[in-house]
Amino acid sequence: RNLKTRNSVRDARLFVAEGVTVVERVLRSSLQVHSVLVSDRKFATCEPFLPPGVCVLRMRSELADELVGFSFHCGVMACAVRPENPDFEKWIPAKGRSLIVAADRVVDPENAGALIRIAAAFGADGLIFGKGSADPFSRRVLRVSMGNVLFLPIVETHDLPASLAELHRDRSFEICGTVLEGNTISLDTYRFSERTVLVFGNEYDGVSDEVQRILSQRLTIPMLNGTDSLNVAVSAGIFCHQYRVQMKEFHDAGHH
Repeated sequence: RNLKTRNSVRDARLFVAEGVTVVERVLRSSLQVHSVLVSDRKFATCEPFLPPGVCVLRMRSELADELVGFSFHCGVMACAVRPENPDFEKWIPAKGRSLIVAADRVVDPENAGALIRIAAAFGADGLIFGKGSADPFSRRVLRVSMGNVLFLPIVETHDLPASLAELHRDRSFEICGTVLEGNTISLDTYRFSERTVLVFGNEYDGVSDEVQRILSQRLTIPMLNGTDSLNVAVSAGIFCHQYRVQMKEFHDAGHH
């Protein structure tokens, strides 16, 4: 009840997804689904993908508004069990090409969701969300990511510098941070390592000093007309695309 109290949902190891597309993806995933709430007007749309054995609550929209604590305009929600934090060895290839995206205090849910969607689009093996970042399983992040959070391993860590140091030390990753000032290398001249972590920082003050101390490389995007920074999601798209171009994977796959 009353999903405005988000922390109680998170503490119970549950998450809530909303909207037809994301809910359908939740139901088709391997995650354990607790229940589905659907309004009368959306029931016919959702009925084909409602699995047997899952508790489905069907009610009028105005009653659903009362139940969840906000306007239920999306028409369908699912409550599911959050996946366990995956161990690195379960999803990171032991050798060869691997791209990981890391969020260092990316607080805006829109940016966090876009980061997940971009990571999926450019074939990242997974993501790491540092302490202080938006909850990758919040309703808005799920919606913006189009449910891609369900299909990519996402590690939530309380100590991002330690996690990055482990990837560099034990798994041969170059840790590349996107920074604006200081001693940086321009993205257009940098040659990516096959095994790369791309770290994207906070919307206001960038990559933290603690994380910067772990970086193997400090990269920046060359820009014109006095522009000194881009939205974190735009930057992520540019960096991830450049990594893939250098790995020649688009060409190998027959894409242009």
